Amino acid sequence: MGLAMVAVAKLSLVGGGGHHGLTPLVTALLWPFILKFAFSFRPLRETCTDMSDALRLFFFQMSQIAFDNGAAAGGGGPRWQRALRLVYERVTHARHAQPGSEGDDSLIALSMLAL
Repeated sequence: MGLAMVAVAKLSLVGGGGHHGLTPLVTALLWPFILKFAFSFRPLRETCTDMSDALRLFFFQMSQIAFDNGAAAGGGGPRWQRALRLVYERVTHARHAQPGSEGDDSLIALSMLAL
């Protein structure tokens, strides 16, 4: 990776002349290294994974609300009310959730059972 960064620096000096900033070629070559470095940072990677899982679940639930035929609703109310309730529950859960508390409790319980 160090050799590649030297090549990018060399292209920056040759292509940009120093006063134009980064050329599009250098920027295109630099982005993969920046992304690889960013995602090698564990908390950022875990946060992105958790966020993508939460978004997938949210969109799945919204699609179930939007595209159901009414028989599976089970008296849950009109679609817009169920959608608003889902969004409200997500927002209130996100505000009151403490990161790591559920996982720590289950890990402690598992370690006590193992003893």
